[in-house]
Amino acid sequence: MFDTNCLDLTGKVAVVTGSSRGIGRVIALRMASAGARVVINCVSSVAQADFVVREVCELGSEAIAIQADVSDRAEAESLIARSIEAFGQVDILVSNAGLILDKPFVEHSDDDWRRCMGGMLDASFYLARAAVPHMVARGGGRILAQNSIITERFDLAGSTLAACAAAKAGTFAMLRSLAAEVAPCGVTVNAVAPGVVATDMMKEFDESSLEAVRQMIPVGRFAEPSEIASAMLFLASDLAGYITGQTLRVNGGMNMV
Repeated sequence: MFDTNCLDLTGKVAVVTGSSRGIGRVIALRMASAGARVVINCVSSVAQADFVVREVCELGSEAIAIQADVSDRAEAESLIARSIEAFGQVDILVSNAGLILDKPFVEHSDDDWRRCMGGMLDASFYLARAAVPHMVARGGGRILAQNSIITERFDLAGSTLAACAAAKAGTFAMLRSLAAEVAPCGVTVNAVAPGVVATDMMKEFDESSLEAVRQMIPVGRFAEPSEIASAMLFLASDLAGYITGQTLRVNGGMNMV
């Protein structure tokens, strides 16, 4: 019989990076609405993070805000340690922080490359490495990452996203290997790969480019942040206990064309 409580995260603690705004904020609120206590993370937008904490409290759950640049090893490790100190545990880790760098390949500087790798691949590595021993000791956990359509579709209306695509693809390759390693310990590792989502990051592209991309989407529209958050909630829940090493594509069918 189907258990209607399988999406209940009561008693769980979720750490969501990059959660002061955009998709991360909605993921944090969706986890909180399911009963999880939530750690809100930001690099610099402390006031926004504090606002999300208040939103979580209005939902009847608990939250704290921790400022940390997760591309830095020490700060990423501190984020996990402080989360455990505050709530006693970390059950769900969502590596959501990311960036967009739309620049022709030959114009990428060394700093551009390092910024993309640091903000996505390095951050996911540091966070997972810090969280895995704790989750294994507790007998289970969920590690989730934000992947992207750009690892499969490279013709997004002329966008040039080579460094970002490399970072995203590297992140999931790493986490897929980790999934096999920690599966016997009750820890699952998965990713959600959105297409184009209606967030502030869309401002990085001009209107004609966005319209060209929209026409590439079979369902005819961009995703809402809540649709990405729902996929994250599913993978964090008991319903997804037998799913690991996978990417859940939430892109309106873009990978079909």
